[in-house]
Amino acid sequence: MPLRAEEFYTEHDIGLLCEHEVTRVNADAKTLTFSSGDTLAYDALLVATGGSARRLNIPGSDLKNICLLRSFSDADSVIETAGRSKRVVVVGSSFIGMEAAASLRQRGLDVTVVAPSREPFESTLGPEVGALFRRVHEERGVKFNLGSVVYRFEGTNNVEAVTLEGGERIEADMVLVGVGVHPATGFLDGVTLNEDGGVLVDAHMRAADSLYAAGDIASFPDPRTGERVRIEHWRTAQQQGRVAAHNMAGRRTAFDGVPFFWTRQFDTGLLYVGHASRWDEIIYTGDVAAQDFIAFYVKDGRALAAAGVNRDRDMAALEELFRLNLMPEADELRGGATDFAALLRAHSAAPKCRDAGACAA
Repeated sequence: MPLRAEEFYTEHDIGLLCEHEVTRVNADAKTLTFSSGDTLAYDALLVATGGSARRLNIPGSDLKNICLLRSFSDADSVIETAGRSKRVVVVGSSFIGMEAAASLRQRGLDVTVVAPSREPFESTLGPEVGALFRRVHEERGVKFNLGSVVYRFEGTNNVEAVTLEGGERIEADMVLVGVGVHPATGFLDGVTLNEDGGVLVDAHMRAADSLYAAGDIASFPDPRTGERVRIEHWRTAQQQGRVAAHNMAGRRTAFDGVPFFWTRQFDTGLLYVGHASRWDEIIYTGDVAAQDFIAFYVKDGRALAAAGVNRDRDMAALEELFRLNLMPEADELRGGATDFAALLRAHSAAPKCRDAGACAA
């Protein structure tokens, strides 16, 4: 039978949890402090507060019709502003910026994307995949001003133009800023934070005694490389939340999930599994220009991640192969003929040995 909150907390405590914002978590004292000034003790706590959208601290950033996109209210504001706008500048060419650019273009707005990178998604997917998505957007009328940095916003009350560092001026009656987030962790005491504000956790998502963190704020050891990473996607937060819950309930469980995300822009969708913050090479199978390919991100001869377009079946198999540490070597991937689903089936059909020595023999 599920446990009920009232079995642990009084009616007053439940009121605090439902009606007041948490302003401080003290990991040493194991207490929460609320905006009302009240405190509440905990035996185990999971913090999954996500991130706050970054703002541009430049002249004119307080003008009206400059939008962020992080919350439901932000989305409502973007839709309302788009409904009375004709020209929009999207600042940033990563996933929020590019997906917003596609959506706003489909609403009939004149869209220009401004970013310092040479291609969209360059640091995540590489220049060739980035160039593919740029072409997808350009074919539908989106304009790009890449390799550029915004210097200031111009206008009286509403934004009227965006000026770049080189002096170019782009007229706009709406701006959408998508330049990333920073972890919402300023209210935490007694935990170790990364340089970027992320919470350092172990393989069990534990940040301090009886305190756990998951999602955008969690800087965790990658179970396949040992590299400490922080991933801003709800799927990873969902995976980590389950692991944290097991450990909070006394069932010791290490995180072994494979990061996964997707994006869809106009009629082009991409799936990504694994994690590669940097790579030595990208191995392609298929045809990038034809939007039918898999890109493998390889470091030290080992594939750490893969991105695919129109390869959903392969990508599903690859996610499990990454989890099981059964990915083919880089030389085999270069051959381009691997049947990943068959490889996974072969592993599933292989007899499992209870005795490690017998298996070795």
